[in-house]
Amino acid sequence: MDRNAFGKKTSGLQRPRVDRFVAPRESFDELRRRQHVFARKQHSESIWHGKYVKQKQYASHIDKAFGLEAPAPSQPEQTWPCVPRTRTFLSSADNVLDLPTYSSAVFPELLDWSNDNILVAALGNKYYKWSWHSQSPIGKGFTLFSTACCRFDPTGERLALGTDMQRIEVHNAWSKWVAGSWCRCATKPLQPFCLVTAVDWSPTGNSIVTGCSRGMITAFDRDARLISYRQATNFAIFLVRVSPDARYVAAAAVNSSQVLVMLWPSLVESRAISSDWMVKTIAWHPWRSALLGIGGVTETKSWIALWDAPRATLRATTTVSSSDYSLDTMLFSHRTGELVLSLWNTEQMGYPKACSQLVVMSGPDSVVDQWGEGRYGVDRVRTMVFSPDGTKLATATADEDLIIWNFLPPDNKPSRKTKRRRFSAIPTYIDQSLHGFSVR
Repeated sequence: MDRNAFGKKTSGLQRPRVDRFVAPRESFDELRRRQHVFARKQHSESIWHGKYVKQKQYASHIDKAFGLEAPAPSQPEQTWPCVPRTRTFLSSADNVLDLPTYSSAVFPELLDWSNDNILVAALGNKYYKWSWHSQSPIGKGFTLFSTACCRFDPTGERLALGTDMQRIEVHNAWSKWVAGSWCRCATKPLQPFCLVTAVDWSPTGNSIVTGCSRGMITAFDRDARLISYRQATNFAIFLVRVSPDARYVAAAAVNSSQVLVMLWPSLVESRAISSDWMVKTIAWHPWRSALLGIGGVTETKSWIALWDAPRATLRATTTVSSSDYSLDTMLFSHRTGELVLSLWNTEQMGYPKACSQLVVMSGPDSVVDQWGEGRYGVDRVRTMVFSPDGTKLATATADEDLIIWNFLPPDNKPSRKTKRRRFSAIPTYIDQSLHGFSVR
């Protein structure tokens, strides 16, 4: 039986989140429910409650009259800028779509969500587009070779795809090829063809960065013309990310304990961040010019570190999970600044399938939302992307499911145009004012 990409799947396997130690409300008869509600209301208005409230108010009045009032507690400094949610909201949406052959992909970044609310999934030498507005597939495109990664530009007008045979392709909104180029590895004689394994756009949309399976990092302009290149390592690059101010690019290699931070787009090395754990994921904070989050694992724990690239300082390091769960990927929300982690159970390797937990953090020691019971449910989440408005979160799992989660309440208010300058506008303005020639 043939399977179609973005085909509808049932979400019945996802059990609602309940506390197994507390009986649900439906299990009580009507009389017991009424007694419970009445008792709770009577306790809140009891004499004891009013008595201690009056004592506390009188003590505060005396302290203030004699100048003994305690100073207001100082607010702890946030490790990263964030506006945390006031209540839990993360829950599974009705959309559970099919991603056939995704489980066999070596590199996970085959999913992206454009600014035009179009989801793309690159599977083999085809990529499929799905519209959030119409809730249906809207077309597909073809690449010359098998795809290993894909990324929309900030406007959603172009799609960059890294493929086999050391080639990068750029397609337009109509899924047509408009530009292409080769990885710089092609100039080395007697070397096998590489695979373009990582790709990212500059926030300005004027340039592209790629990483290949032989450790080469290359910068191209919007039309896939070469800008610069660098042999960063001898191992495969699995992630490249350009900072929000378009001044730095960070790269991480497979099975490496080091993150390389370079200047963009010259690719001159700025700093090599070394650690004692294997790097699994990296993500720039969207509200800061260059605040880099690095996630890694050891044999017993998973870690997160915050690196301030302009100052070349480490802001914080924290443990996020125990030995039962391993960090796979993470992403900062551009809407709230919260950090979303995907943790999967390393002990559960057979049947039932391994279970993932989605954890939302507002600080190194503050979990504000969570989904996952730890025993069964959603399989290992390999990559995730946010919708343009930041209210939905799409995750691709090792079980070939594309699950779209409700991350925040829908924003029904009309958007207001404010005079906010994006970080990506800063380097563009500087280049124009100084008559520079760099393409960021």
